[in-house]
Amino acid sequence: MNSSANRPRKLGIAAGGGPLPLAVADAARAAGREVFIIGVKGAAGPDIERYPHGWVRVGAMGRFLKLFKRNGCKDVVIIGPMTRPALRDIVPDFRGLMLLPRFIRRMKTGDDALLRGVVEYLEESGIRVVGAETILPSLLASEGLLSKAAPTEAQEADIDIAIAAAREIGALDIGQGAVVCRGAVLALEDIKGTDAMLGRVAAMPPEGRGSETARDGVLVKLPKPAQERRVDLPTIGVRTVERAAAAGLAGIAVEAGGAIVADAEGVARKADELGLFVLCFPHARTPGQRP
Repeated sequence: MNSSANRPRKLGIAAGGGPLPLAVADAARAAGREVFIIGVKGAAGPDIERYPHGWVRVGAMGRFLKLFKRNGCKDVVIIGPMTRPALRDIVPDFRGLMLLPRFIRRMKTGDDALLRGVVEYLEESGIRVVGAETILPSLLASEGLLSKAAPTEAQEADIDIAIAAAREIGALDIGQGAVVCRGAVLALEDIKGTDAMLGRVAAMPPEGRGSETARDGVLVKLPKPAQERRVDLPTIGVRTVERAAAAGLAGIAVEAGGAIVADAEGVARKADELGLFVLCFPHARTPGQRP
């Protein structure tokens, strides 16, 4: 019997920041898969060096592909936040230089278009891109409350307004999140991300939003209507709960099956500690959203 034919396909991980790249690597190894991680310089942390690894700078697309192929990676997960670089900070290698016009066009369109371009490039080169949740299914948000607290009727109405607002900016490939308080849209996510949006809300006068003593308002994150769901699904974690609390919000809502919850137990504990709700609402609540 050919043992190599029965061996699980080696997994490559393109790692941005945060704990998720290692969580996916640990799950793959527990399932008997070999893992090789490529850390994106300036985004991934040194903890990826627990595994066989390499480093690439933004724009070095030739080295990126070469490292995965040289290390026998048939499947690749792209996971972890990374700030979109300014054009002046991209230092392409030869392959990157050839691809630069293609990626510049996509950068002008939006983050999802850019990531779709990376996925297409890898798959044209014979590497299959898979979602992180196929390796670690518990990452995907499950329907229901993660917290003891639940939204009030007024906050449920704010969630619906935020869903509509997030869909509008998602259709333009701008962002995935919105903050709504008492029927008013306070902030929309842009390329600076969720933390920056919550920072803007925290800086607002308390009359227009909730506060530590009287929490109100909600953060909603959901996939863009044409989202490439194998990469860049909306993600929340303990830090998101802390930032939402600092902004005076009453809670967070994400689409079940359409968002990643990093450390769901930690998120639940922190939400209960700070008095926030965390709700994973059903897909049916998002009209017209692609399953």
